[in-house]
Amino acid sequence: MSKFLTQNPIILASASKIRIQLLTSLGINFDVVPAVCDEEVIKKALKTASMLELASTLAQYKALEVSSRYPNHFIIAADQLCIIGDKYLDKPLSHAVAVTHLRLLRGKTHQQLSAYCIAKAGDLLWQDHDIATLTMRELNDNTIDAYLKQEQPYHSCGAYHFEGLAKWLFTDIQGNESTILGLPLMPLAQALIKLKAVDLT
Repeated sequence: MSKFLTQNPIILASASKIRIQLLTSLGINFDVVPAVCDEEVIKKALKTASMLELASTLAQYKALEVSSRYPNHFIIAADQLCIIGDKYLDKPLSHAVAVTHLRLLRGKTHQQLSAYCIAKAGDLLWQDHDIATLTMRELNDNTIDAYLKQEQPYHSCGAYHFEGLAKWLFTDIQGNESTILGLPLMPLAQALIKLKAVDLT
C-alpha cells in the first residue's frame, strides 16, 4: 500500500485477469472474490431489456451478491457487452465460435459497453457506464485464424485481447482503453474517493 493513499477494505467481484491488472494499476490493495452468479439465467430473464440495462443489472447483481457476504468491504463489480448492431456477442469460449465473431466484426464498427458499480453493506452506492467504439479491419480468414491461435481470447467479449495483439486488428478506436478492457479507471477512481473508500494522504 502506497503511503500516498489510505483506504478501507475493497473487494473486486471478478476473477478477470485484466480487471485485476487494471485495478492493481491504481495502487490500492484489494481482495478478489468472484460473485456467485448465473449470468445466463439473468440474461434470459432480461431478454427484452436494453443493452445498458442488461450490463448494469449484471454488474449490480455481482456487487450485491458479494456484498451480502462481505458487508464491511467496498465491492467493485463490472460487466461488459460487445455490441454489434442490435445484438451482443457472448464470450466465444471456443475457437470455432471466436472465428464466427471476428468474421461478423471485420470491416465493421462495434461498441464495447462497460457497466460498473460499487456496493457496501448490501447497498448500491454508485454506478456508471462507458462506451468505446472500435472499427475493425477487413480481416481475411487466415489472419483471423492465426490471431485466434496465437492469443486464444476465448473468454473475452469480442473474441480479442485488446491488451495484447488485438490493436493490430483495428483501423479506428474512439474511447478509453480501460473501457475496452472492461473497467473504466478514471471514473472509478473518482467514485472511490467520493465514497471515502480511498483517500489521498
